Amino acid sequence: MSNLIFLLFFIISSTSSSSLNTTHKCSVQHTLALLHFKQNLSSINDNHYEYDYKCKDWLGSGYSPVMMNWNTSTDCCDWNGVTCDHSTGDVVGLDLSCGMVQGIIHPNTTLFHLPRLQKLNLAYNDFTDSQLPPDIGMLSSSLTHLNISNCGFTGQVPADISHLRKLVSLDLSLNGIDFNLEPHVFINLLQNLTVMKELSLEYVIISSVLPTNLNISSYLRLLNLQNTGLQGNLPHNIFNLQSLEKLDLSYNSFTGHIPSEISLLPKLVSLDLSLNGIDNLLIQPRIFNYLLKNSTFLTELWLAQVNIGSVLPTYLNISSPLRALDLSSTNLQGKLPDNILNLRYLGEVYMSENINLSGPLPKVNTSTPIPIWWLDLSKTSLSGEIPTSIGHLKSLEYLDLSDCRLNGSLPKSIGNLTNLVFLYLPSNKLSGTLPSSLFTLPSLEYIRLGHNMFQGNIPLELFSLQSLKGLSLTKNQLTGQIDVLDHGPLLQTFQRLTNLTYIDLSSNNFRGDWELDALLSSLTNLETLILSHSGISVTTSNANHYVNPNFGIISLVSCDLKVFPESFRAMKKVKHLDLSSNDIHGHIPDWIGEIGGDKLLVLDLSNNSITGTIPNVYENWSELKGFILNKNQLEGRVPTSLYKCQNLRIIDLGNNHLNDTFPVWLADLPKLQAIVLRSNNFHGDIVTSSTVKSPFSSLRVLDLSNNGFFGHLPTKYFQNFNAMKNVLKKDTEPEYVQVGRMYYSVIVAWKGTERDFERILVEFTVVDLSNNKFEGEIPNIIGNLNSLKMLNLSHNSLTGRIPQALGKISEIESLDLSWNQLIGEIPQSLSDLTSLGFLNLSQNHLVGRIPQGKQFNTFEGDSFGGNPKLCGLPLPQKCFEHPQQPQHEGDGDGEDEENEFTWKVVMIGYGCGTLLGIVLGFLMLSTGRPKWFNAIADAAEHIILMRKKQE
Repeated sequence: MSNLIFLLFFIISSTSSSSLNTTHKCSVQHTLALLHFKQNLSSINDNHYEYDYKCKDWLGSGYSPVMMNWNTSTDCCDWNGVTCDHSTGDVVGLDLSCGMVQGIIHPNTTLFHLPRLQKLNLAYNDFTDSQLPPDIGMLSSSLTHLNISNCGFTGQVPADISHLRKLVSLDLSLNGIDFNLEPHVFINLLQNLTVMKELSLEYVIISSVLPTNLNISSYLRLLNLQNTGLQGNLPHNIFNLQSLEKLDLSYNSFTGHIPSEISLLPKLVSLDLSLNGIDNLLIQPRIFNYLLKNSTFLTELWLAQVNIGSVLPTYLNISSPLRALDLSSTNLQGKLPDNILNLRYLGEVYMSENINLSGPLPKVNTSTPIPIWWLDLSKTSLSGEIPTSIGHLKSLEYLDLSDCRLNGSLPKSIGNLTNLVFLYLPSNKLSGTLPSSLFTLPSLEYIRLGHNMFQGNIPLELFSLQSLKGLSLTKNQLTGQIDVLDHGPLLQTFQRLTNLTYIDLSSNNFRGDWELDALLSSLTNLETLILSHSGISVTTSNANHYVNPNFGIISLVSCDLKVFPESFRAMKKVKHLDLSSNDIHGHIPDWIGEIGGDKLLVLDLSNNSITGTIPNVYENWSELKGFILNKNQLEGRVPTSLYKCQNLRIIDLGNNHLNDTFPVWLADLPKLQAIVLRSNNFHGDIVTSSTVKSPFSSLRVLDLSNNGFFGHLPTKYFQNFNAMKNVLKKDTEPEYVQVGRMYYSVIVAWKGTERDFERILVEFTVVDLSNNKFEGEIPNIIGNLNSLKMLNLSHNSLTGRIPQALGKISEIESLDLSWNQLIGEIPQSLSDLTSLGFLNLSQNHLVGRIPQGKQFNTFEGDSFGGNPKLCGLPLPQKCFEHPQQPQHEGDGDGEDEENEFTWKVVMIGYGCGTLLGIVLGFLMLSTGRPKWFNAIADAAEHIILMRKKQE
């Protein structure tokens, strides 16, 4: 009986177990929905697609196209990325992340015909130009997790997304640049998704002012609104979310004070409020200190550009396992905390661009391991020597102390930083020789030591540093022989450093003869070569060698180059080509337009011995900003193909033998800032363009001096020189005119002598039309150029009076109107030009008293010489003591003028006899034009004064 009962129990148990373990296959409806979804997509069959590096970091190198096994021969529940509820056979999860899928998701997609779908992850695929379909709302009763980040979606996020009330996690981040969320949909989203725990909208355009009080899920653990265009004050209740662990509001335009509640979030792990605009956000020092002290789980704190504006404490009281601290551009003051480099967990330190942060670099505790691997203290006022203890930062990979005030020599202990990859120390006052230990670091890839005072030879160890990719030693005092090719074990050569992409040895005192073709064929990864003023001579055999097609920058200024290198023809991506101040002979090659393709920004061949004409081959240089051929022996005309270079900012063809009329088409280049055609054989009238409404509105420098131009001055052009009007001076660091990566230098006749400006400020404005054949009057419109720094109209044939309006050029520092045929008196308004440091009005036909006061009291007689009828200081000719009348620019037949000359009639009558005086007075008054008698009156007045002295 007992055996029978046991057998029955076994049968029942087996039956029950079999029933419980029944697995339902994927339904036909779901299978067809997935296959139809797949039909509109394809797989990327190689690993070199956009998200490859991210997916490798996440999944390793073994990931593959996810849809490869989607077919009817297998159950869809067994397909890659598909998860089913085995009790029903329904598809409940679809994970295609990093699935190497591409194509368009259409509005009628069958993806949403999976009514029990709970989790959908499409991240890191290529759905470029797809829009998120409104039918996403069909999943409102089931969907809990949605991730479509990094997919290339565009357009508006449908309003139906706010109906997905069961969503626990939503990630729409990092899609197309126009992927946007209407502000009201965003507010509804926050209000409706009451169980939301993770919300990431990074780079989704919202562009709205947040309400002061947000109705938001109290379960929220992650809120990422980075770069969403949000504005206004920070809502206080965001900082009342007690479950919040990660908050990212960076790269927006939030303003005002950060609420004090920020220091009371008990579970906060990561906080990023950085880069909302310099000083837009402020945090009270007290709240900042509480944040560090109270946030016991905090591992990342990013506050770049948040104004803290306080002196840091001597000892930083951090109670959390903080691993990353970014206080860049926070207006910190005083010294660095003593323990900033000795915190137990801190791995990343960013405190750059705090100019009031001063004092020495703190010493490192050598008794315990320090985890810092990234240290950026650049653009501060740290001073003193780099401590020897820095060699104890054994984990350091990135060290940036550039643009500080550090001095002394590099400690040898820097050779202990065996994990160092980046070493940036430019723009300090470091000196001494370079330690050989530095160049033995096995991981070192980038070294920047420029703008210091290092001396001596480069250690031989550098030339064996196989890991090196970038080297900048510019503007030091380094010496020694450096060659390209190996000729022995002791020679210094870069030939073996085959990983080099960047070399800058400029402005040093090296020696060596470098064969360019041998260098380029040896260093096949090289993209930047800067040897300007290095002391190294460069030659080329113009042999056919391999050249890296990705070459971007070549600067060989003053390298004794004799010919134009043919190897440059293969450089289709070069952006900056500077071969100025060499001894290049011959013609510019006809293929020069092939260099750089449409990438070239700057061509500088100035100060060479190049002859012939300028090839007319620049149609493809659409990005060109600087075309500089100054100081050569070029002939012919200005190439009209430059008209296609609509981004051109600088055209400098001065000091050549060009023979052309003024290139009227230059007025069609809207961004042109400098035109220099000085010292050529240009001729003719300057005809103004009739096709351009506002020609030369960006122009800052116009130098047409020493040519053969004639006719009237180009009044229409003056009228449109908007960049010479009302220029605002910036209180920040000086801003210089740049073309590409270089400063534009120019030679102008400044204050009477030619001066070479190595770089010019953006507010430096010049008009030089001297040494031509211009005629007619100086137009009053020039007075509107109130930001003009220099005006030179000398050595022309200009007539008429000096306009009173020139007194409105309040910023002018140099004014030269000499060697013309100007008449009349010097306007009193010129004496109000307080910035005027140089004035030359000599060799004209000016008359009357020289104005006195202010700047005019500083000028010597040379400024006014060659005007016989001028009088008064600083000239030796004295003026007679009678009331000075204001200058009239018209015919001057008013009452005041009649009164003046009535007085002169009386004086003539007294000195020359009553009868003669009456006759002359009658003639003067009856004609109405008494000015003809000025000289007679002045002479008579002089006779009278002499008689009085004799009596």
